[in-house]
Parts: sequence; structure tokens; C-alpha cells
Amino acid sequence: MMVAAQARADDHKIPGDPTLIPPGEKEKVSTRAVAETTAHWKPGTGLTIKSSDGDFGLATRLRLQTLATFEDEPGSRAQTDLLLRRARLQFKGNTFGKHNKFKSELAFSPRDLRFKSIDGNTVPRETPLLTWYVELDYLRDLTLRVGQYKLPFSRQRVISSGNQQMVDRSIANGEFNIDRDVGFDIRSKDLFGLGKFRYYLGIYNGEGRSPFSNGNTNFLYLARVEFLPLGLFKDYSEGDLQRLARPGVSIGLGYIYGHEAAGTRINRHGGFADGGTANFHDVVADVTFKYQGLSLSSEVFYRTGTRNPGGAVDDMGNLIPTEPVRKGIGWFAQAGYLLPRMPIEIAGRFGQILGRGTTALSDENEAGVAASYYFAHHPLKLQADAFQLWAGDFGDGATRVRVQAQVSF
Repeated sequence: MMVAAQARADDHKIPGDPTLIPPGEKEKVSTRAVAETTAHWKPGTGLTIKSSDGDFGLATRLRLQTLATFEDEPGSRAQTDLLLRRARLQFKGNTFGKHNKFKSELAFSPRDLRFKSIDGNTVPRETPLLTWYVELDYLRDLTLRVGQYKLPFSRQRVISSGNQQMVDRSIANGEFNIDRDVGFDIRSKDLFGLGKFRYYLGIYNGEGRSPFSNGNTNFLYLARVEFLPLGLFKDYSEGDLQRLARPGVSIGLGYIYGHEAAGTRINRHGGFADGGTANFHDVVADVTFKYQGLSLSSEVFYRTGTRNPGGAVDDMGNLIPTEPVRKGIGWFAQAGYLLPRMPIEIAGRFGQILGRGTTALSDENEAGVAASYYFAHHPLKLQADAFQLWAGDFGDGATRVRVQAQVSF
């Protein structure tokens, strides 16, 4: 089969603008053939098509997660929910050269779009656009990424929701992660070519996902380093589905500074009731280990900051009290084991959120176990977990059981 990818031969001209073509000169177009051998399909990656010279490539992927939840809390009526947790469409590849890479991801489930009822009308609070970035990796140690994407702060947050070994991420990650934002960073996936180091340095808008205006210079500043003492391995996917023949260890340390951030969690969850901002300092340290089906991971978060009061008043004209920063620490430890000669994994996790000092952060705890059956690794799997979630006494907490099926193609 033949698929044409057109590129103007004269780089100084704008494609499609005939006014820039000198009089009497015919527009020159080069076509890039796509050989049948370059088109293939892979579970979890989707259909990939490349030009024969490799300068153009496109991979498409669809992913669906269906989630059933049962939750029972003392003093409340038990609840059962069945929903499409995630429905995603992804495109990624390269264009006009192997080093000009891109990725876009669209989300369509109600949970992804954060639907809310306003005056009897159900409306989305987010656009379908999750991710859209361009990455220029001409230099191994100075790769540039620009666009909207997950900030490389927390490892578990950066790992795709489709590659988790439990139904969802930890409560600590839910509180302390820094979500998608618009900006840029420089990075290296293999600093100095030693197979042991990575780094990320970035500046971001600070408005979170789906910003439509900024109007200030209150940015987020990020730095992260990673050390892999035993060499590179697949550390951004949970579980050891490859049953590594030699141990893999990855250690990460990240820092975020949010200058006059408007969100109560930096770039997430709305603003402060008094209309002000806060200067945030967030730190995360994480480690992951994999070997012969065994996987261990842990993250520790710390957040502090200072408030900048907004001076907002209520309906009676009274000054709204200054809401404190959500100061505190969070952590989780998680372990999983892929049974010998079977596509079944057993996992467990314990996590905590602990407020410290004058804070708006409440204490929370989680403890749970999970089982996963991998029909085709992460792209096709069935997962179930059972958790106890509590703030005070263990017995007074909520019991939650979830079952989730995923297909990615």
C-alpha cells in the first residue's frame, strides 16, 4: 500500500501558501512511501505506520477501563457504582524527521471530563484534551518537550493509569501529585550515556489542565533526578511482568516550587475560599525494585508553604478567613508478586496522609490487597482490589471493593 506524506522541498516556504512561490515556479512536492513491512499492530501500542525513510510515523491507540465499585461505611447506606472510568484515544509518532516527536491524548469518559450538574444541566468542567506535546530529542542530554502533559514529579502519577498493578493509585498520590500543566522542560532519558541517570528541569503555567488564560507570571518550577544503579529497565510500569533476570532499581527525587499558586493543591482542586494564593514547596522521594516477578515501590511526599490572603468577603460583607495551606506528609509502600508460570499477580499497599502544623490537610489511611489476571500483560487485564479507608479508628472507616477490566488496542 502507498500513503503519501507531503513536505515542501523549499523549507523557507509555507505549505499551502501560493503567494510565497516565486512567479513561474511550479510547486515542488515530495512524497514518502509507506512500505507494507513498516505497518504493524501491537497490543497496547495500536496500529503503527511509518514512512520508508522513517521521517514520518504515526501510532494510534484506544483504551477503555470499565469499573465496578462497592463501598460500605458505618452509618451510611452502601453504594454500588458501574461506570466507564476511562475512555482514551491516543496518537503519537514523529514528523519531518526522527527527532521531531509528538503525542496527543483525548479523553471522553464522564469521569475524565469531570461532569457536574449546574442549574439542572450536566456540563463538563474539562476539555477532552489530556495531553498534547512536541519533543525534540536531537541531543541525548538536552531533549526539549513543550506542550500540555503530566509533570515529571511523582513516579506513580507519571506511570499510565493503564500500567498500574492495582485498580488505581494511592491516596498519597491523589493528594500530593502535580497534575498535567502547560509548559516546557529539558530532560535526558540517559544522561551521559551511562545507563544510570535521568534528569528533568521545567517551567509551567501553573493553571493545570485545560487553561484558557493566565495573565500573570506565577509559574511552577520543577526539578527531578533519577539514579538507576544497576542500569536502565522498564521502571515506569508497575509490576514485573517481564520477570527480570537481573534486579532493577530506580531511585528518584523531585522538587516543585509554585509561586503564588491559585489552587489549594498548587494547580488542582480550585482556589482558596478567601481568593488568595500560596507559595508552595513540594518534595517527593521514590524508589522502585523489580526482580523475577517481584516488585516493590514506595514514595514519600512533603509539602509546606505560605499564604497570600485574598481579602474576599462573604454575602454579608464579612472578611472570609484566610484558609491555611495543606501542609503535611504522605507516603505509601506497595508490593506485588507475579506467580510462577501464571499470568496472575497478587499485590498489597499501605498508605497515609498526615497533616502537620497549621494545615487544612486531614489525616487519612489506606490498607488493601489486589489480584490481577493478565490476559495479555497490561493491555488486556482484569483487576480487583479491596481496601479499608479510615481517618480515626480502623473499624469506623469505609470498606471499598473494586473490579476493573481494561482493554487497550
